[in-house]
Amino acid sequence: MSPAAGNSTHVFLSETEHHGSTVTDPGGLRARIVQNALFAERLVITDSQVLHNVALRSLLDGQTPSTPEWRADLAELISSGMLVIVRRDSAGSFREIRDEHKARNVVDVPTEEYAELMDEITEGHLAPYSVNEVSARFKRRTADRLTDLIGPPDDSYSRTLRAAVEWIHGQDPLYYNSLRGWIAERRAAHGESSEVALEAVERSANWSFRTSLPAALEIPVAWGAVRTPSTVALQGDALQGELTLPGYALNPYVLARLPAGVVNEAVGLASRKVVVDQFAKAHSGRPVDTDALRDGVEDFCMHLQEAAVAAFRGLDADALAAVRDERVKARLHVSASSVATGSLDTLIGLISSGFNPASLMLNLLSMPFDIAQDKKERKLKKESERLKNAWRLEKQLPEHEKLLRIVSPTEPPE
Repeated sequence: MSPAAGNSTHVFLSETEHHGSTVTDPGGLRARIVQNALFAERLVITDSQVLHNVALRSLLDGQTPSTPEWRADLAELISSGMLVIVRRDSAGSFREIRDEHKARNVVDVPTEEYAELMDEITEGHLAPYSVNEVSARFKRRTADRLTDLIGPPDDSYSRTLRAAVEWIHGQDPLYYNSLRGWIAERRAAHGESSEVALEAVERSANWSFRTSLPAALEIPVAWGAVRTPSTVALQGDALQGELTLPGYALNPYVLARLPAGVVNEAVGLASRKVVVDQFAKAHSGRPVDTDALRDGVEDFCMHLQEAAVAAFRGLDADALAAVRDERVKARLHVSASSVATGSLDTLIGLISSGFNPASLMLNLLSMPFDIAQDKKERKLKKESERLKNAWRLEKQLPEHEKLLRIVSPTEPPE
């Protein structure tokens, strides 16, 4: 069950991360987990996510009752090996990690009882990771990313970033919680003049924190609906047109309710193995058999739909109707590998008729990230930061000192 280094069929789920995640409700998080579990041989999450993500805890603790909106049964995915928990090699139990985090005043520390329950649930289903390697990578990536954002002008923006880099270099190890404390102190001391730079520090730390462990394990990352230039490219003959699929495959309303037992049963489907293998080829840069991928996805979605109908029939009329809804379709689209950005959408979006439901996107990123593309992304963020900083400073000027200018179409990052 261990996520072997470089195994591209094992996927790290970024959205269970408790720092800066946009998915904070149990139903939305469960939908993301189930969606990605269906298209990966193993889905990997970390000890800190299991302990500190409040929404994830409610899906695992066995005490939170299921609701009409979502099921609290994800412990079944751990027992089956579908969901793999990686735990730091410096600790012998979740209780030990919990107590150490409590002593450092880490946010959202769980109860002692929950940590002990996780020790029971994950017994025999854990994989270790080197906490020293991941910690060093987190520190280096954060400092390097901020250093790349520092420009030649000796302005407030650059001074704040330099101060952050200097402080980070003095930390051994660098704790995310400590960095957040430094940001809060800097914000209180310098106010609005440092806000743009501190937001860059927060984003850089968040990116580094989310990617350091999967980079150490050399496994792909599932990154929700975020599109970046690092999106994995499928190399091979492009599909002729797009393959239309049942919309339930990307419908969070259905996936939040789909029983874990149905997900576990899907593991044995031959069509799912084909899909997982073809995605793995994409992650490792090998040519993809797009015909096999197309046929595999189509067969897998058909078999899974039958299983979902059987599970919901007589028990959940609304979910059953959503599974059978012909107005909503997902699509499989494989872009040509020559796309200028090097990006690709695999199983994406929803094609709807009559209404526009909320939808998910399956977006798998290759790991480690492409260096050249990542530098381009950093440059774009840097330019956007300076533009945003200029707008902020201009607001402070008297009206007669403001100049008409052509504003870049590039929007400041969220």
